Amino acid sequence: MSTNLEPRKSNSTSVWKIVLIVIAVLIALSIIGPLLKAAFWVVLIGLAIVGAGALFFGGRKS
Repeated sequence: MSTNLEPRKSNSTSVWKIVLIVIAVLIALSIIGPLLKAAFWVVLIGLAIVGAGALFFGGRKS
């Protein structure tokens, strides 16, 4: 029977690093996802306004 009470540093450290990386990626995706969705709608509405302006006011130059 072994009574070695020293923790394994190499194996446990790598597991915690992987867990922290996964948590960091999930947090980043949860922040970046809604920002990209909002930016998409802002760009889409902006293009619609520019297109409507070009359609209605583009032919009035003389």
